[in-house]
Amino acid sequence: MTAAPPLAEPTGQVEPTAPRTPAEAVALLAARRATGALRGPLGILHLVDGQVAAAESPRAPGLADLLTGCGRITPEEWADLLHRHGPQGRVGEVLVERQLLTRGELELGHLGTLFDAAYFVLADRAGGTWRFEPEARHWLGPVASVDPARLGREVERRRRLLDRIWPWPQLDTAPVRPVEHTRRPSHRPPGRRRRELLDHADGRRTPADLARLLGRSGFGVTADVRRLAAAGLLDAPRHAAPPAAPPPAAPPTAAPTTAAPARPDAVPVQAAAVPVRPGGGLHRRVPGATLRNLPGAGPAPACAVTTGPVAPVPAGRPAVPAPTRSDRPPTTAAAHPLTVPDPDIALLTRVRDLLEARL
Repeated sequence: MTAAPPLAEPTGQVEPTAPRTPAEAVALLAARRATGALRGPLGILHLVDGQVAAAESPRAPGLADLLTGCGRITPEEWADLLHRHGPQGRVGEVLVERQLLTRGELELGHLGTLFDAAYFVLADRAGGTWRFEPEARHWLGPVASVDPARLGREVERRRRLLDRIWPWPQLDTAPVRPVEHTRRPSHRPPGRRRRELLDHADGRRTPADLARLLGRSGFGVTADVRRLAAAGLLDAPRHAAPPAAPPPAAPPTAAPTTAAPARPDAVPVQAAAVPVRPGGGLHRRVPGATLRNLPGAGPAPACAVTTGPVAPVPAGRPAVPAPTRSDRPPTTAAAHPLTVPDPDIALLTRVRDLLEARL
């Protein structure tokens, strides 16, 4: 990470022990149990007694964007609320008093937007001037705070996750441009969330614009954009170098198998070794097999095709050949969790949606 210029006070004087990165600046202020606002090129961190109490960034939707986007409050009502109660730091308290939010909803929404914005503020690689304004208070008021060390660990975890998906940071700020339909790969189309991103990407909206438009977290949209790029569904930004190729895998010790032909849009992944029991193959669960048998459900994902030995079919039961690409039924929308008759499948579907939304 490029070293950031030293932390400066509002007067422009430089600290004697100037931190070199945003994380060091936050750690220094936390050790002093400082209260105020740390302003950087990509946003603001508000601290109270050394704890991070709020974060704002133009790269991530804030609480106001989420509330006005879902219709809980109109933009005019929000502006009036901010004007009347923002200077006293009572906006969060008034939201609960007017029953626009429950206390739990306020805390969840506040922590979600805090972690979201703090990632872009602390993961800034471009550098810039960081200034601290002592005793500056956030308009939301006291809701929940996060330990800076925990926040730093979460920022690093998210950075590693993005690099594992597709190490191409230029995608995070460039306009999202889908490739033409004739150039799209023929493998399984993306999920509902990423299809919605493709539908709203017009070559002008950045991931931050799409996050505000769709009411999602900035980091979640950034991760989905990188997944779409890894799948070959997005054009590369201009003046961007391709990601570095991963190191060659070690030679296999087991018997060689026939490898599938490589595609230019595919990301090389090393398959994990699966133990095989003697006398037969390991039974493998096919994702989506239960939903595929429901009325109106789509086919199983293409990635669910198993390789290697398969368990023998019991005697007296006819073998059912796997459907080929030509005789599969047309793809339909995934079943909504509340419309699935099997309660276990409905629960798993909702858990999956929640995990995807967290990213």
